[in-house]
Amino acid sequence: MQASLNVFVLLVFMATISSILLILYSIRQRAVEKSYFLIFLSGTTFLYTFGYLLEILSPTLEAAFYGVRMQYMGLPLILPICYLFVRDIHGEKRFKVPKLFLLFTVPVLSILSMQAYPLLRIYYTHIEYISNHYIANCRIYPGPLYHLYTAYSYLLFFLILWLILKHLKGSGRLKRRQSFILLAACLIPVICSIPYVLSAAKLRYDFTPIGNAVSMALLLYAVRYHNLISVVPLARAQVIEAMEDAFIVCDNDLNFLDANRAAKRLFPEMNLLMPGEAMKGAERFQNEAELCIQTDGESRIYKLTQTRILQGSKSSGVCIVLHDITEKEKLLEKLHIQASFDPLLGIYNRGAFFRFANLMLGARDAEDRSYALLMIDLDFFKQVNDTYGHLAGDTVLKTVSGIVKENFRKDDVIGRYGGEEIVVLLENVSPDRGFDAAEKLREMIENTPVSHQGSTINITVSIGVAYSPSGEVHSLEDMLAQADLALYKAKNNGRNRMWPSQEGENGYA
Repeated sequence: MQASLNVFVLLVFMATISSILLILYSIRQRAVEKSYFLIFLSGTTFLYTFGYLLEILSPTLEAAFYGVRMQYMGLPLILPICYLFVRDIHGEKRFKVPKLFLLFTVPVLSILSMQAYPLLRIYYTHIEYISNHYIANCRIYPGPLYHLYTAYSYLLFFLILWLILKHLKGSGRLKRRQSFILLAACLIPVICSIPYVLSAAKLRYDFTPIGNAVSMALLLYAVRYHNLISVVPLARAQVIEAMEDAFIVCDNDLNFLDANRAAKRLFPEMNLLMPGEAMKGAERFQNEAELCIQTDGESRIYKLTQTRILQGSKSSGVCIVLHDITEKEKLLEKLHIQASFDPLLGIYNRGAFFRFANLMLGARDAEDRSYALLMIDLDFFKQVNDTYGHLAGDTVLKTVSGIVKENFRKDDVIGRYGGEEIVVLLENVSPDRGFDAAEKLREMIENTPVSHQGSTINITVSIGVAYSPSGEVHSLEDMLAQADLALYKAKNNGRNRMWPSQEGENGYA
């Protein structure tokens, strides 16, 4: 019997020491969101546990009751603070001052009436001192406020259980694990109090202070190892789960911690990962600003944003958000096409041609390359419009543009210079090849009649060709001027011909 009593005193003493350590750890976490709940809970737990230690070691009623007074400086506040903590963790709306006042009315009245004994006997009506020289108890006779406080405590306890169980359903594995720890932290003190409540002995063991210390240790364990309030706050669970964006939480080494439903749909393998496990292909989250991902049989583009989660100045993890920008990219591409391409001919408009041609000629290695510029003009195009109508003219222009696009490389720059004029900039070509390409194009257009509303329209073009050899600084303006002059000569010499910028060069005249 004596040994068991000594063991019990030792357990309460260890719980008291643990409570002190829990206070110090809670204060260390003061930079963490919601840490003030932990500080208050650990402080009230210490008062309760240390007060009970003083009670069971006290040699007199006065000393024992001093321990009881200390217990009731902390005990009535534990459940209300715990209730607020659980509400905040699960993202419930915070109480305003009137509701907070109501929440703490019964606990504060209990503390005041308890401290006022024996002047006020509404909490305890009478107290006796019981001791066997190894352990002491204050045997109490409850008053009306004691019964009110007891009923109030059970009401808060069931509200806490209801909150935890409500949010347990449908949550992810990490959140379920956090909820189970919260549930255990609430149940342990209640289970520990059962032997004390049911015991009929005058001298009774009360394991509740030990249970409270264990409960507080569980909460801090959840903070330290299960990210209860530091990296993945449950307070934001509902918002994160409802997000259309993929939301992923990793540690500093990009190991998986948690992900919302959108992320798990995008990366099904995350459904099988446990917190702390490595994610396949995690390096792409670190090195890329945008990701192209195959989903539901199509490629979609996601913008990737990383945010460091800081505790004070220390990084605790990384939040990765993937936002679907596919439709935005498609719209930008459509706007780019509208801004860069001629809607009728499907080739660059004048502004885009100048922009891309200057980029090509101004490239770092442009001086090591040679360039040819073709200026193509339809012969007697006004007569086509006057004879067959503007719709026929549009058909002729589209036919010529299609032939031009088919006859040159993708890297060559093709644009509408104005009216019925088309320009083509060829890169890395010899003079003979540039002139031959122009002559071949002229012949193909000549041999491609255009049908329009039962009429056959024969078309020809005149082409002026400018050439800029390698080893020189290339000027688009100079090449356009030379090609324009060559085109003028081609038209003055009978049309339907190609004319080089240097008259008589390579046998052309």
